[in-house]
Amino acid sequence: MERYSKILNKDQREIVLLIGNGCKWSKCKFCNYHLDRCNDEDKQYKINQEVLKKVTGEFCVLEAINSGSIFELNKRSFSELLNICTGKKIKRLIIESHYMYRTKIKELREKCSKLGIILQVKGGIETFDTDFREKVLNKGFGYPNLSDLRETFDIVNFLVGVEGQTLEQVKKDIKIGMENFDRVCINLYKEMDDIMPADEGLKEKFMKEIYPLYKDNENVDILVDNTDFGVG
Repeated sequence: MERYSKILNKDQREIVLLIGNGCKWSKCKFCNYHLDRCNDEDKQYKINQEVLKKVTGEFCVLEAINSGSIFELNKRSFSELLNICTGKKIKRLIIESHYMYRTKIKELREKCSKLGIILQVKGGIETFDTDFREKVLNKGFGYPNLSDLRETFDIVNFLVGVEGQTLEQVKKDIKIGMENFDRVCINLYKEMDDIMPADEGLKEKFMKEIYPLYKDNENVDILVDNTDFGVG
């Protein structure tokens, strides 16, 4: 498991994959990343401390992710993350969170602001088709409107290639995402055991028709493989 990397091609930054207590939702039908968890807080802290020691601050930007939301780190790991940010003069911190933590996101924005850190929050929207997101993917967001999502998230993650999606749906998602958020991150779905099937035909269409349009766009990250950021 690689837990530290540097992203050099777009929005240069360091990235760390930390380990938390586990995703509180853990019901998304397309995901088994929540299995990367550790209930032993001492062990969790030790792993995260070793990873965070690798942060140099050379880009003044750090992306810190875990298999769930940032708020599912234990308190010591969370404090260590913020200590590293201030110690290494990180000016922008990118984290991921489920929509259920929207109140805590507001609080963290204020806390980071006082530390001189701009907080950017990534949200796994997956799609703006709310029925598909909730009834098929079982994302657990409920039915917030676009304004609510904009207030909570700065960057949106999309999932492409699950059974039941259409190319038009994907195109619409990207358009809305680019018009309303700082960045868009597109993840091509990789089918794994015991979770929903992939639509390989849709993925091929995406790579042929959509990927060339956005692969060089500075505000769009496309993960053809889920380890393309160098962690995982």
